[in-house]
Amino acid sequence: MKRTFAIFFLVIYFFNWGGYMLLQSYMVAQTDRRMNELISHDLYDPNKLVEVKVKQNLPGINEWADYKNVSGSIQLKNACYNYVKLKFTKDTLYVMCVPNYEKTKLIDNNVIYAKQVNDIPTDKTKDAAKKAGADKTYDHPQLVMNFIRFKDTPPVGINRAYQLSADPFIATPAQPPEVLG
Repeated sequence: MKRTFAIFFLVIYFFNWGGYMLLQSYMVAQTDRRMNELISHDLYDPNKLVEVKVKQNLPGINEWADYKNVSGSIQLKNACYNYVKLKFTKDTLYVMCVPNYEKTKLIDNNVIYAKQVNDIPTDKTKDAAKKAGADKTYDHPQLVMNFIRFKDTPPVGINRAYQLSADPFIATPAQPPEVLG
């Protein structure tokens, strides 16, 4: 009896340790597989397609007159989408996507569950401070460097840091060692 309880609690422990993540990854892969199967058989609603435009600069590319069928997935603003069609122009990439509601729900539930299990304190004031204002988009400091181009000779008062007085090549009369093997 003790052995069965020990095995039962050990199974629960291992499931909490990593089994939930494996189960969640498996379920996300299943929803991706199911959605790709629906897309391959054209069983999606064309009225629910979302067009994503990506600005680019590819002047040497041939523009595509029509959309081509592609497959893939993307996550934008906490929503998951699957690619259906793709089109290139010289300045824009057009991607037609189908919303994947099941995958979005699974990923959102996983994030909420992880916060509850790990007791991670969420500081909402820190996130609000980052998002306030149009100039607070990026928190990276900006580094500006100005380079001055001298003419043939540097200005007076600047010394050279180094000067080679001899040729760095040293000739040796011996042969290189043979490979031992």
